[in-house]
Amino acid sequence: MNSRDESARPDGRKDRAVDRIGRRWPAYAGVVPWALLVLGIVMDMATPKEVSGGPLIVLACVASGVIMSFRSTLGLVLVAFTAELLTGFWESVTSGAQQSVDLAYVVVAGALGLDLNRLVIRYGQRITEVRTVAESVQLALLPEPPIRLAGYDIAASYRAAQTEARIGGDLYAVHDSPWGLRVFIGDVRGKGMGAVSTVALLLGAFREAAEDLPTLEELGGRLDRRLTREAPALGEELEMEGFTTAILAEFPHGGHTVRLLNFGHPGPYLVAEGHARPLDAEVPNLPLGMSGLGQEVSPHEEFAFPPGSSLLFVTDGVTESRNPQGVFFDPVRGLEGMSCSTAKAAVNGLLTRVDAWTGGVSTDDRAVLAVAH
Repeated sequence: MNSRDESARPDGRKDRAVDRIGRRWPAYAGVVPWALLVLGIVMDMATPKEVSGGPLIVLACVASGVIMSFRSTLGLVLVAFTAELLTGFWESVTSGAQQSVDLAYVVVAGALGLDLNRLVIRYGQRITEVRTVAESVQLALLPEPPIRLAGYDIAASYRAAQTEARIGGDLYAVHDSPWGLRVFIGDVRGKGMGAVSTVALLLGAFREAAEDLPTLEELGGRLDRRLTREAPALGEELEMEGFTTAILAEFPHGGHTVRLLNFGHPGPYLVAEGHARPLDAEVPNLPLGMSGLGQEVSPHEEFAFPPGSSLLFVTDGVTESRNPQGVFFDPVRGLEGMSCSTAKAAVNGLLTRVDAWTGGVSTDDRAVLAVAH
């Protein structure tokens, strides 16, 4: 079963740190406007009249509109206005004219904060709608694979980036061919309609050719030629610089091996008895769509795939995930000691550890597909 909701936490609750337009504010962000307000009031009361806390109060009103809800913003503005009014009476040396000017500043800043809050909410709603449509379009191209196929346990997950509202280019597919279970996972360069057109093109070509061509080399060649031939119709960017990193895998019927043909994509990870190791290509090929550079296709490589093991295919949204200190996630360490008795457990376990590493923040789409023996 696919895991589709990238904003849900494992316990089913939404992450409270996500704001109205999908960003994640630091935990202290909601306190900042109130802290500025309190500091401004204290400065007004505890310092000579030459030192004013008015700018801090004005900043608090404006900042609250961007960070806080409309109700909280309104509450802070009312508190700021009341505090500024009372501060004028507290300081007997303050002239009535100066107090009126300070109050006017607060009123203008409060109105600006409330208006900003309204604009942010409206913008956030539009971004959410666009992101929902974009993800729905992409997920329509990536239906859930069968739970069981050709004697193997299969699971997949696609999670859209939280910082993007454009359609990404991650793709995967499985097919039971006469030569075994075949798996295709890839990542199209770029985003938008050009990328989704490329995804549709490659998935269609794979499903057709996987049934007819006996070797992975022939299958990869067919995909590369199809992408090269159709590139001019996919847009100028894809025609000039378009390519797709990919892996083709084949699990022979009744066998204990897997054949891999890598086109510049992150290698899969074999998990067996709680230990993980990457199955990197000794000589990876150029990405699909770059055959014009003249490099010959290296033959596929064969690896042991014993019963009880799982093989996880990922896109670079997993391998390039970073923690708050900027350190990349290491899938080998992340998968160490993890139970991968089923494909679903392997996918969910990996994504849970990626989320823990990044704090739940994703800046790129993540696709994961697992095959369990």
